[in-house]
Amino acid sequence: MASDAPLHALGMTQEQMAAYLEELLLEEAQEAAEARGTSAETELDSPGFAAARSATSYAVRLIAANNAFLARQLLDLGVLQMPASGEPAVGDD
Repeated sequence: MASDAPLHALGMTQEQMAAYLEELLLEEAQEAAEARGTSAETELDSPGFAAARSATSYAVRLIAANNAFLARQLLDLGVLQMPASGEPAVGDD
């Protein structure tokens, strides 16, 4: 994920975290489907996976908020610098 683009956030964006967690859920659903003789789609529609998906959406928001908080602290401490353009170096939101 290395890039020459300016730093706009610490860690993954909310969208990147959500996509990554969806991939993890799909992998888990595929494993469960193999063990139970069902399909990954059936497993993803089950109450357990619905609960996991719901919990991960809250976790993504919490992590994104914490990343923004940490970025603000690092800016305040001078560890991160604002770009010369004056636009924030973190938090596009």
